[in-house]
Amino acid sequence: MRRVPNFLILCLTMLLFLSGCMNIKARVLDDIQLATAAGYEYIDEDKIELTAVFPNFQPDKSVKNETLVASSILSKEVRDKLSLQSEKPLVSGKLEVTLYEKKTAERGIKDLLDTLERDPSVGSNVYLAVVDGSPKELLNKQYGNMDNGIFLSNLIEQNIESGLIHKTNLHQFSYKYYAEGIDPMLPIIEQKNGKINLKAIGLFDEDKLVDQIEEKMYFYLKILLNRKGENDTHAIQLGEKTKLSIFNISSKRKYHIPKPMTNSEITVKVKLKSMIREYNDGELTDRKIKELEKAFEEDIKRNSEEMIKQFQEKEIDPLGIGEEVRSRTRNWNKEKWEEIYPDIKISVQVTMDIIQSGIVE
Repeated sequence: MRRVPNFLILCLTMLLFLSGCMNIKARVLDDIQLATAAGYEYIDEDKIELTAVFPNFQPDKSVKNETLVASSILSKEVRDKLSLQSEKPLVSGKLEVTLYEKKTAERGIKDLLDTLERDPSVGSNVYLAVVDGSPKELLNKQYGNMDNGIFLSNLIEQNIESGLIHKTNLHQFSYKYYAEGIDPMLPIIEQKNGKINLKAIGLFDEDKLVDQIEEKMYFYLKILLNRKGENDTHAIQLGEKTKLSIFNISSKRKYHIPKPMTNSEITVKVKLKSMIREYNDGELTDRKIKELEKAFEEDIKRNSEEMIKQFQEKEIDPLGIGEEVRSRTRNWNKEKWEEIYPDIKISVQVTMDIIQSGIVE
């Protein structure tokens, strides 16, 4: 009688074990509610409302999003109340996104984040975002044949990859909240005509939303943050007729801080390499390109300095200039820095090098 090879017995055993694990996993998933997105908003002075969304996978493989809503004066208690409404145990281990209504974010979100940070099942890569509107209304909608948590996560991830926003997860927000010399930012999204759009970049003072950057200023913010995106384009108009746009090939930013922790001027030096995508005013001679380089340098300098001044007036530091100062001095003092920061002259020095041209009309 032929003996069955040991490796064949081992393979058959592993197949049986894995199929058993798959059946167990399927049964486990059928027995729990996996929250993939959550939204917080105050419904009165003291009461917070939590909306959680759960994907319900249909027999035809489509996804139906279902929500549960509860309210309480404490964020931990509101999660417990949510569990009382569910026929299955609620699990947060697959949470992709948490949303905060704009006025709620203006009041401060640290207590709400604290609940997430204390939950060992919630990963630090959970994305955070502010909603201009109601998170409950946003999460109650169906956006194509997709789980809402995954949809929102993909939306934020795509904007991170394009360079529009920094990584805005729980870990990054918490780091900037606790760190000295930098303040957090979060994307502000809105639901409009059945679609979700990135509306602005929210600027925080510690855990409170205090200001925002509109879309027209994203380009300057990315340059100051030293962020290179996949579609870094910028258009300006010179005079009544001349219109042109550039594609930013590369950018470098460094700080010149001659006397840290004093009122001495700080200079942000930016070097850009770009190509002209479109130009509607005739031939692009070497002389004309030099004129265009100067026009872009002045445009970027003016708008960047205005943005930094806006940050100083709000006493926020999303660029992390304070971190740059702290890394250059042994005499760092948080209180002193916060006192002198609003009055320091911060200038932007821009060098533009146009190395290619695209469409010329």
